[in-house]
Amino acid sequence: MVANLDSMRGIYSALVTPMDRNEQIDHVVLRDLVEFQLTMGVEGFYCCGSSGEALLLSLEEREEVVRTVVDQVAGRVPVIAHVGTIRTADTIRLAKHAYSDGASAVSMIPPYYYKFSQEEILGYYEDVVKETQVPVIIYNIPQFTGISFNKDNAGKLLEHELVIGVKHTSTDLYGLERMRTAYPDKIYFNGFDETFLSALSAGADSAVGTTVNLFAPRFLKIRSLFNEGKMKDALDEQSKVNTCVETLVRHGIFNGVKYALALKGFSCGTCRAPFKPLSDVAKQEISLLISSFFVH
Repeated sequence: MVANLDSMRGIYSALVTPMDRNEQIDHVVLRDLVEFQLTMGVEGFYCCGSSGEALLLSLEEREEVVRTVVDQVAGRVPVIAHVGTIRTADTIRLAKHAYSDGASAVSMIPPYYYKFSQEEILGYYEDVVKETQVPVIIYNIPQFTGISFNKDNAGKLLEHELVIGVKHTSTDLYGLERMRTAYPDKIYFNGFDETFLSALSAGADSAVGTTVNLFAPRFLKIRSLFNEGKMKDALDEQSKVNTCVETLVRHGIFNGVKYALALKGFSCGTCRAPFKPLSDVAKQEISLLISSFFVH
């Protein structure tokens, strides 16, 4: 059954997955992080995506993370579980578990590594929808998958009632606008924090962001200013976000966000190997940045 789409729109945190020194998931910190971000105004959580190190987690760990987040959220905001894998059967398993545990919807990158045909990629999504009957969000992230979705190659999927939207992690805002115009009733999540304001102009109505973990109030403010037509103020606020993103990306955004959260009292550890820990120089730069830009 499809949830009320209006209730699914909003600013979502692309949750990091806290780890201890032995690279084991710290569910206590995860719960604390959820509560903290709710106080900042986060309107939803996106679990086990790129920021959550999904492809470095086992299937069981991914299920456990979603279960913990759903339990801690307790219905206050929507939870989307990223369930994409290379194997259709594993994706179906994750989707069924996430939805039965209370996730509002699931999201999926296309299958990767092998150069699957367009027919095989569409079949992957269609099989998951058919076998699970859960709301699905297409995850468009061509820089990682090599697959770029648009209104033509995703049209067959977007015509399906259970395919409720697209997470558009791409700088192709023309493609975003074309999908939005062709399928206006779907939800369009901007996925690159640095293009949030531009994506709103192109038709996005929601966001899933890595730095929402840190700066949710800034994204809420950008949206509010955009809706009020105060574009110069909105651009000034977006520029502040972009200054932060620029520094974090230079040092590794996922580890950077984890370190920034540690500075605020949430010991998230480092990303699993083969990611490398931050250098001392990187930590110093991020510390200075966070002291200037953090908003609660």
